[in-house]
Amino acid sequence: MKILLLPGGVLAALLLLILPAFYTPFAHASPSVLSEWNAPKARHLPLLKSALQRPTSNEKQTDLWTPLDDQGWRPCDESSKPPLSLPEKSEGYLQVFLDGGLNQQRMGICDAVAVAKILNATLVIPHFEVNPVWQDSSSFMDIFDVDHFINVLKDDISIVKELPDDFSWSTREYYAIAIRATRIKMAPVHASANWYLENVSPVLQSYGIAAVSPFSHRLSFDNLPMDIQRLRSKVNFQALVFVPHIRALGDALVSRLRQPYKNGAAPGANYLQETTDVIDKDSAGKFVVLHLRFDKDMAAHSACDFGGGKAEKLALAKYRQVIWQGRVLNSQFTDEELRSQGRCPLTPEEIGLLLAALGFDNSTRLYLASHKVYGGEARISTLRKLFPLMEDKKSLASSEERAQIKGKASLLAAVDYYVGLHSDIFVSASPGNMHNALVGHRTYKNLKTIRPNMALLGQLFLNKSISWTDFQQAVVEGHENRQGQIRLRKPKQSIYTYPAPDCMCHV
Repeated sequence: MKILLLPGGVLAALLLLILPAFYTPFAHASPSVLSEWNAPKARHLPLLKSALQRPTSNEKQTDLWTPLDDQGWRPCDESSKPPLSLPEKSEGYLQVFLDGGLNQQRMGICDAVAVAKILNATLVIPHFEVNPVWQDSSSFMDIFDVDHFINVLKDDISIVKELPDDFSWSTREYYAIAIRATRIKMAPVHASANWYLENVSPVLQSYGIAAVSPFSHRLSFDNLPMDIQRLRSKVNFQALVFVPHIRALGDALVSRLRQPYKNGAAPGANYLQETTDVIDKDSAGKFVVLHLRFDKDMAAHSACDFGGGKAEKLALAKYRQVIWQGRVLNSQFTDEELRSQGRCPLTPEEIGLLLAALGFDNSTRLYLASHKVYGGEARISTLRKLFPLMEDKKSLASSEERAQIKGKASLLAAVDYYVGLHSDIFVSASPGNMHNALVGHRTYKNLKTIRPNMALLGQLFLNKSISWTDFQQAVVEGHENRQGQIRLRKPKQSIYTYPAPDCMCHV
């Protein structure tokens, strides 16, 4: 038997021709390079089979879609108070540099306005850092209506879109290459108002400008004057409005979810311009927005087992090593321990079983708000079986309509946020910044929001012999008080997730 030996370069070329799909470096891997070799199967097959055969209860459907009762809490009405005039002289310009995704930046903007108020400083429109994960360079003005922002806050603080020429040297690049006296680099997480007065005010007085970087989560939620707390909420719920093209696309998606095309007709090229501003409430359908936070970062950082076999475990372990050098706290626990503590994100299959147990049937219109799902369509398939009317941005809008947001994670997230805020019900598969931001915003507007009981669900899914009847009963009972009921903020909790009692008044 003769063995043909080929030069290394020829052999490599042949391998690339034969196995093109597998030639992907780990550092640039798609969310499921290895897991898709062994597509994950349903992990809770008996429950899934029962859920697919579940009968529809009209009574339960009515209860599900019933809006929340008046809980006696309202946004505090400040309109009767005459606006206070701003101090004649500002102490200087305040710059902040915000990292993270859309919703972390959103909270940072609110904090920046509050700090500017505390310091009597003029706020420069915040600078958004390029997200290292999504590589999105979208700016404040690409996402939010800057003129609306300035106008709503004109009686609270001074805001400028950019620095005057005398301070044009104060840029991101300027602070990146050397230590600068005007940069505040050591702001502690959840710093007090006094910390800013003691450490930032002197810089403003000396140089006329102070740049705080990093700034995310750099203002306390406690021991602040009530007017500062309410100013943060005013920014969050009134001043931060998305740019017109995001609102227009969001309105179009909401309209299509409420009034699906007859006979499956696709939208016309001018549908976005033809979107109705007023929807007939008697004929409009209802829909749920599901924020499915199940990307590769989430899956890897959780250190949980998601049923993709040895290949998936190796892929996630490799990713943990590359991104966090293996320093992931959850790695020291077993999958069973993590699940019993509610520390594993719900998979698409598990969130589908939760919704089915709560009473949503296969006629439910479901909007999937997510960027990339780890495992792709193979991972989503069980959720789609349970809810065949599931939609997303791609299925509801044409490529022309999505052109302005294509490939821009922050703009994509903004559209999902907008649709989530205007849905009948919002549910998130696991905690995170999008979950926290929308829970708070919908609480402010008294809208139904389902918060999964992660510890309960983790324990239920570990029980492989549980019947559908017992599973459903436990789910319903465990979520009776997790559907938008007001929860008063406790010390150290975020005002953006729990706006009462700081930003809401009991009437």
